[in-house]
Amino acid sequence: MSKKIITIDYLLYLIPVLLIGVSVALIYSLVFSGDDIYLATKQAIFGAIGIGSMIIFSLLDYRALKGLWWVIYIITLLLLVYVDFFGVVVGGAMRWINLGFFNLQPSEVAKFSIIISMAWFFSDRLGRLKTKDIFYSILLLLPQIVLILKQPDLGTAIAVFFIYLAMLFAAKPSPRQSIVIISSLILLAAVFVLSSLNVQPFSPLMKQYQRERVLTFIDPGRDPYKQGYNVRQAQIAIGSGGLFGKGLGRGSQSQLEYLPMPHTDFIFSGAGESMGFFGASLIILMLLVLVLRIYNAGNISQDYFGYLVASGGAALIISQSVINIGMNLGIAPVTGIPLPFLSSGGSGVIIYFTIIGVIQSIYIRHKKLSFL
Repeated sequence: MSKKIITIDYLLYLIPVLLIGVSVALIYSLVFSGDDIYLATKQAIFGAIGIGSMIIFSLLDYRALKGLWWVIYIITLLLLVYVDFFGVVVGGAMRWINLGFFNLQPSEVAKFSIIISMAWFFSDRLGRLKTKDIFYSILLLLPQIVLILKQPDLGTAIAVFFIYLAMLFAAKPSPRQSIVIISSLILLAAVFVLSSLNVQPFSPLMKQYQRERVLTFIDPGRDPYKQGYNVRQAQIAIGSGGLFGKGLGRGSQSQLEYLPMPHTDFIFSGAGESMGFFGASLIILMLLVLVLRIYNAGNISQDYFGYLVASGGAALIISQSVINIGMNLGIAPVTGIPLPFLSSGGSGVIIYFTIIGVIQSIYIRHKKLSFL
């Protein structure tokens, strides 16, 4: 045990704990003048549960998850099917299951499920993928993607697809396969554009409010008081923070409720207003260091499964951070993607900590221990 403790990557523990601490302070400062004061307490509770999960999973052998991938996968599918029929509707979307003490979001569980299932699938084929293997991996991905889109939750579907794509390339496809994959992505991008422009027969692939978000991103001035309002207010909040910010609880945009959803989608804007360029940059730096530590754990892993799990975990943090910060800055469409460890949300926080626990388990076991 002493040898395992020596091999712990302390930054993998420290950074998520620091981020959840910043999250609780930010959420409290952004909502304390309204009726949502309880959100900070809930975030602290979920953070504590997440930290407990992180510690437990770091002590367990991550390799056991390889044999349990199908259990995790089936449970996730059942949760996604259940939420499509009996879920809680919030803001026109049915994404949550009411468990009484909190609302479970199965799409967050799907991120963990995709990482584990794809790591299992690709680990025995790394460096020697066949075309049929790629086809089978897509079949493994599709049910969860389709069920997430049905909620509808385009943002999470994009994040899950990005995780899959990163793990697919981590599995080292051949140059010819890479060309086919990239060509397919270009084709998908073309379909996305045509759907955004309401061109038949691709129009049904996107909801009207999603189409409006994309069009507003392309031309922010087309609807400044409706679809473009949120991004505009977020930009004002970030800009008004200056170099060192106005201080927690003192931002005019957030306290006067001009900033929409300051505790979830636009928490980075709240951080920019309260903590300024310095504080917002520090958050980005911590996320970047976290990704680098995850990447390092994958590189030194003793097996391909651990390497691929780390690749998926890094892809999750990167994709959600880039998309969330990008939409706060107005350089990415608004998709409702939370900022890892910072945005309010019980399911997401617990899943992020759990994934970090698995990554820590990979790091702890990267050395062959000798008991002689």
